[in-house]
Amino acid sequence: MNITFLVVGIASIVIGVIMMTKSKFYKYKTSDMLFTAKLRTFLSSAILALCGMLIVANELKKLL
Repeated sequence: MNITFLVVGIASIVIGVIMMTKSKFYKYKTSDMLFTAKLRTFLSSAILALCGMLIVANELKKLL
């Protein structure tokens, strides 16, 4: 188990979740450009959180 990867995974989960909760893309109409910018931010943070979960799962798999 690599502690560095575990810390990076946990940090990316936390940062991704915080960014997802801050992004409120649903407040804008779909024709507004802010909608696309906020949606892109939301999707990027969701991918970041997913990668963090995969890193943590991989490190926990190595531990067991």
